[in-house]
Amino acid sequence: MRRQGWVSLGAGLVCALWGFFAADAAVPVPKTVGKKVYVHLMPWFETRATSGNGAWGIHWTMDNQNPDVVDGSGRRQIASYYYPLIGPYGSGDRDVIEYQLLLMKYSGVDGVLIDWPGTLNAWDYPKNRANTEAVIAQTAAVGLDFAVVYEDHNAKLAYDAGFITDKLAAGRNDMAYLRDRYFNQSNYIRVNSAPLLLVFGPQTFQSAGDWTNVFSPLSQKPTFLTLWYESGEAGANAKGEFAWIYPDFTTGLTHFYNNQPSPLKFGSVYPGFRSFYAAGGWGGPTWEIAHNGLNSFNQTLDLAKNAGSINHLQLNTWNDYGEGTMIEPTREFGYGFLTSLQQKLGVPYSQSELELINTLYQQRKQYAGDGNKQAQLNQAASALFNLDVNGARNILNGGGGGSGVSVTNGGFESGLSGWTTWTPNGTAGAAFTETYNGGHASANHLTHWSGAPFETWTYQTVSGLASGSYKVRAWVRKGGTFALSRLQVKTCGSCSPVFTALGTYGDWTLVETPAISVTGGFLEFGFHTQATTGSTANFIHMDDVSLVKL
Repeated sequence: MRRQGWVSLGAGLVCALWGFFAADAAVPVPKTVGKKVYVHLMPWFETRATSGNGAWGIHWTMDNQNPDVVDGSGRRQIASYYYPLIGPYGSGDRDVIEYQLLLMKYSGVDGVLIDWPGTLNAWDYPKNRANTEAVIAQTAAVGLDFAVVYEDHNAKLAYDAGFITDKLAAGRNDMAYLRDRYFNQSNYIRVNSAPLLLVFGPQTFQSAGDWTNVFSPLSQKPTFLTLWYESGEAGANAKGEFAWIYPDFTTGLTHFYNNQPSPLKFGSVYPGFRSFYAAGGWGGPTWEIAHNGLNSFNQTLDLAKNAGSINHLQLNTWNDYGEGTMIEPTREFGYGFLTSLQQKLGVPYSQSELELINTLYQQRKQYAGDGNKQAQLNQAASALFNLDVNGARNILNGGGGGSGVSVTNGGFESGLSGWTTWTPNGTAGAAFTETYNGGHASANHLTHWSGAPFETWTYQTVSGLASGSYKVRAWVRKGGTFALSRLQVKTCGSCSPVFTALGTYGDWTLVETPAISVTGGFLEFGFHTQATTGSTANFIHMDDVSLVKL
């Protein structure tokens, strides 16, 4: 959403780039589809912790939403019908950026096209630019290229509001900044031997003369693409066009691919369109394109992938929650868009690697103040950059040096297969699997819940283990009051367990048992819950159980 009524963060806001540890050149992900695949990223999200002014950013709030309001499942009130799997985030958060770029890489994406506000010191533009540069700072280490999509409309908005008196001068300043800061980077995307530049429009500079003036600081003009059917407003400066999202869905895309006589065309791949603008008190389009699960995404992906006139695909978008066009993992769609992308691009990875990247992110946050642990996580990240998935998994599952042991249906995607539920009072029905509010890393999770008193013990056993010390880990959300709620493990059915009592967790939280010594090769582990009073507010969600040998 491009909107005039931005919240002012003040001029001259400075945000330093996050530092990043040194790494060897990352290994590219192989795939069978040769077309370049880029993803459009919005850098404009802020939390209270990242905004610089203690407020939630307007793209989470619009005019009437309050992310400080949290429901019983831990879901914050945000300006979207969809919810990030990791919750609302700040776009400049280093851990978020690492998570997002790694997900892109393992889904077959070649580079990121960042929605760029320009250099004006107005409203939240400086913060969005700082977030852009925080993303750029990590792209090379991960092994992704980058370019920008220029928001020339911002010059008109700033001019109309009295921030500037010369729109063309603002445009020239933006080009000089791109020349000196972005175009000269080794992983900036180049097409036809020139730096790639897209414009979301044009909306301010709408003549060939305007763009010749704006590009005058550049010794080499960029490979410049406008929105579809808008290249006439840039004259010979435009080298092509890129498709976007429109109510006529595949009809419009097919016409553009087959009939628009542009020398360079970027295809548009998107999952659907359902904006929150009316509900959030903003102006903007209210038409919809149904997601139909993954079907709309797959249709637009197949269309662009198979179009002979298209050699570059733009995924629209990674994270525009206000318009419902996000393909990053959400509670509603899980990893579905990314796993579909993996399959259709011929990438030799699956949801398992995407979930591992989520585990890296969660541990970054859980151990935020632990320098030794962060050093281990740096090693895991470096392993992922270089496609050493097993090395990363050993670090993440073992806390550094440990190794994972197979757990049957640890993510509950096959219901309760592999698990047994015991009860002393006939209330085994309080243990079940469901998709309510989404699982930790995919759709399903285990739930212990009932409106009446209950006691359940959902567990599985494993035998043939090597002697040594083990821990059980799981992701948990919990609300309400229980007489007993714990993750536990024991070495025989009648043995006393070691356990961790579960606290109240508004969002998915990684929990682990104390270490237990195994000498007989057997463990029984799972979740034991007792509610002595009936209340629909009492719930525990459990997911992604792992067993780790230390």
